[in-house]
Amino acid sequence: MNGEILGNTQDLAQRLIAKTYQKVTIGLIITGLVMAFMATFMRNFIMSMGLGTSLIFLVIMLALMFMLSRSISNENSSPSTANAIYYTMTVLFGVSVSPLLVIYNINTIGLAMLATAVMFGGLTYYANHTKKDYIPMSIYLFWGLLAAIVLSVVAVFIRVPGFYLLIDVIMLVIFAFYIIVDTQSVKRFANQVSSEAQLEKFSTLGALNIYLDVLNLFEILVELIGMGQNNNN
Repeated sequence: MNGEILGNTQDLAQRLIAKTYQKVTIGLIITGLVMAFMATFMRNFIMSMGLGTSLIFLVIMLALMFMLSRSISNENSSPSTANAIYYTMTVLFGVSVSPLLVIYNINTIGLAMLATAVMFGGLTYYANHTKKDYIPMSIYLFWGLLAAIVLSVVAVFIRVPGFYLLIDVIMLVIFAFYIIVDTQSVKRFANQVSSEAQLEKFSTLGALNIYLDVLNLFEILVELIGMGQNNNN
């Protein structure tokens, strides 16, 4: 079956999209459950997480991303390996993002979840129905994101009113476009798929990209809504 041609590109695209979003949904559910568990039963650990812990998580995530990339490019690698790496990452992201449930109140979290769902749904619908190709924008989004990260580091040392707000708005726009780009990229993967194993692997790659877009979108919205509520109090 691994060498069998699966069908035309349009059919493959639909199967890839369905499987990709299935994995995105499962990944987000896992992350949410881990966040809830950590905030409920491991609150002291969350409060003790500092820069050192964040750096350790960053190194682990980068290593897992490298392993996932190698697993997908290696034809002899099993799709289950890529899936295992992806779901392991969703658990670890749940741990690293769990402080949000401690720092912000339930109203802020709820509003951020709703806003994320609405934005994600709207952007996904647009990406799947527009005739415009946004994939060439990916290089500009990458450099824009890199610049925003550098600015966020600078903001730690330079206390300028409204600077964090500006950075969050910029990053919100960047990840909104990333959702469009990564959604369209899943369709393009169909041109490279010729077996069930490849379909499974590319759906995992697409799921990770979109999962990270949604998670970052949620984090930014939590911060923006939290700022707004604090200003109103």
